[in-house]
Amino acid sequence: MKRLLLSLTLTVLSQGAQATAADPWPNSPALVRLFVLPSGRADAERLTRTLALTPAQIAELRRLARSEAAYGEAGRHVIGRQEAARLNARIAAMRVEKDRKVRALLGTKYPAFRDWLRGWWAGRVRAAR
Repeated sequence: MKRLLLSLTLTVLSQGAQATAADPWPNSPALVRLFVLPSGRADAERLTRTLALTPAQIAELRRLARSEAAYGEAGRHVIGRQEAARLNARIAAMRVEKDRKVRALLGTKYPAFRDWLRGWWAGRVRAAR
């Protein structure tokens, strides 16, 4: 019985991990990787060209990326479970709001953004293996 339970648990966890690996949005810091980290600069330029983003859209994606990075930095200073739980709740709310803002910002380009992001993320995951 314990083996069956362990097997089922591992199956469920691996399916969740595959879903995350396949579609990073909005749960991963994809905007940070593209618009904050120097290593993402070329990929951000490729995204910009592919979607024909306007300077205003690029500026807003950069602003959202900096905001997302600040939450990551806040995680380095967490002490205790209650503080971690509060930060996790704020991060979850930030992710929902980030998606809402990007959806509004990109409008009809949003589905293409999601497609591009999935392909880019899959490439990053393959390269990391």
